[in-house]
Amino acid sequence: MDETTPDTDRKDEAWIRGVSVDTAIRIRSLTLILERGAVLTEARLLEHLDETWSLYFRLSDRPGEFRLNQYKVDEPKTYRDVTLAFAILRDDFHYFGPVTASTEKRPAAKA
Repeated sequence: MDETTPDTDRKDEAWIRGVSVDTAIRIRSLTLILERGAVLTEARLLEHLDETWSLYFRLSDRPGEFRLNQYKVDEPKTYRDVTLAFAILRDDFHYFGPVTASTEKRPAAKA
């Protein structure tokens, strides 16, 4: 890459993936989508069994729910601190609407 070519592998880019494998969409920069006028219309936090949280959301310009993925990896971006996840939604993605919280944890089966 020469010095005049913009660096397209920026660390601040986010990847998103559709929940359904059949309709999976991966987009290099969620920030760029938002800069082009799309907005988050719905957000959901999912608590995993390991007590981490991942972000799911809907966008105004396309159907379906999307999961925020790690940069260049087909794995969810997870947060140990739910307050940080809220801050990402508010500060990075400019979302100020309701956030649904759900969990994968279930009570232990009674013997």
